[in-house]
Amino acid sequence: MARALTLLGISGSRVGQATVVESRSTIIGTASGCDMVMHDRLILPRHAEIRVALDRWFILPLDPKATLFVNGEPVTGQQRIEPGDLVTVGTATFKAAIGSVAERQVGGVLRW
Repeated sequence: MARALTLLGISGSRVGQATVVESRSTIIGTASGCDMVMHDRLILPRHAEIRVALDRWFILPLDPKATLFVNGEPVTGQQRIEPGDLVTVGTATFKAAIGSVAERQVGGVLRW
């Protein structure tokens, strides 16, 4: 299994919260059936997917209207997530960490 992806909230509704993604596929959205439910006026019911393939993490929008950025650049297709990247979903921005670096940096953790 790939090393876990940790998203540390640095702005928006998840400031100071660390979210650890360990599943092969994690759906982000406002719908109750999503893996990572976020209550944000800019997030759609099924907004984005984070997935891992060959030990590399990717994010992709699930709707053309989804507000999704990596390092300030709009994401329209699958985009790789690297350690240190800033990932913006709706109005929340996260700093990405992968594997052992993330394990040392994170205190209170939410796991998916």
